[in-house]
Amino acid sequence: MNYDLPLPQENISGAMIDEIIDEAAFEEFKELAETLQLSEEQAQGIWDWIVEGALRFVGDLNVSAREYCDETENQLRSLYGNDFEAKQKAAHNLIMKYGGEEMATFLKKSGIGNCREIVSFLIKLADAAGEDRGLIGEKSSVLSSEEKIKAEIARLMAVPAYMQARHPEHEATVQQVYRLRKRLFGEE
Repeated sequence: MNYDLPLPQENISGAMIDEIIDEAAFEEFKELAETLQLSEEQAQGIWDWIVEGALRFVGDLNVSAREYCDETENQLRSLYGNDFEAKQKAAHNLIMKYGGEEMATFLKKSGIGNCREIVSFLIKLADAAGEDRGLIGEKSSVLSSEEKIKAEIARLMAVPAYMQARHPEHEATVQQVYRLRKRLFGEE
């Protein structure tokens, strides 16, 4: 999760105000104040009210964003339990491998990397990529056809670990066949 959210409004600096309200907006306001023939005191009072409103809005938005991030993390932690950190790291590794630093930066800056659905999707994607690593003759590439899946199921069903219930690797082999069958029939 990305907690690089802007600071609460009481900690906002002049530079941050400049990011929220740009010079063009200030110039437009000055022109409007002159057109309306506002006194300097009136114009300053209205401008201060606008800035305070913008800061309040940003502060409220930050609080909501932090609450959403916390809620998302709590939901994913309850879903994945002790495996959450490992799954989160695997999703990050997937982003770095296929999207690189540019994608990681985009997800962080845009806030999309905090979206519950995106984080969950990336974790599932990393899990799926990890399942493919155990196939003979394949590194971590995705199975591209039904024939490859069927061939792997047939190969696994022919090994002693699948056929002999007392074999130490029996359960793991049966589960691997089960996952492949689910994938073959689109049940994932």
